[in-house]
Amino acid sequence: MSELRYSPQQEIRSAVWLMLNVISLGVIQLRERLGLTPHTPLLPRHAISRLSRFLAQAEPALRRCLYLCAAELGALPVFPRETASSGPARPRETTQHIARASQPAFRLFETRAHRPDAKPPRPTFKTGPRIRFLDADDVPDIHEYDKLPSDILPAKRLVRRLMALDHAMDHRDLYIEKIRRCLGEARQLIAKTGKRLFRHGPLTRLQCETAQLIEAETHAVQPHFNSS
Repeated sequence: MSELRYSPQQEIRSAVWLMLNVISLGVIQLRERLGLTPHTPLLPRHAISRLSRFLAQAEPALRRCLYLCAAELGALPVFPRETASSGPARPRETTQHIARASQPAFRLFETRAHRPDAKPPRPTFKTGPRIRFLDADDVPDIHEYDKLPSDILPAKRLVRRLMALDHAMDHRDLYIEKIRRCLGEARQLIAKTGKRLFRHGPLTRLQCETAQLIEAETHAVQPHFNSS
């Protein structure tokens, strides 16, 4: 790496390109085979297991690919925070937003920023246990039944994560720009993964090795942009 700009090796560029194609193909296959739409509320247990295993590897892999793309382009100045005393808000250079209220945004960073001006959480008050009606019918416990692959379970949260992943693939330039404006922050944007994440799963052995290479390169590059 040079002192002025990060220039990855061709092996890293090829690994990022390969992983982006693997993730894109995986999203397309899941949406077609499971018949997923942005408003799918329920899925069979076997479909939820398949979707969950894919997201567990695809999400961290995509974050690292986008981070390396942003690192190669270089950091951008951070937008100044707007306060009440700073007057009317000025239009930013980019007028496009990453996501709307109906479209979930992909979570780029795995660590939270420390905001000293953040408001403390609201206090919670406990009113004690609820009143139990002894003459009411007993509610059956679902844990007493066997778990079958055909069980229909809620899947809205997983579906939203997949749609956010798909949105990030379609609008990579917006997400990369957001990362570039956060490169100089005094924190780690990407955390280290567990030892077993890219060892087995829906990814093949070659794809896991590619993801491990991207993971190692990300943490080798990240300290050069950290301003702490």
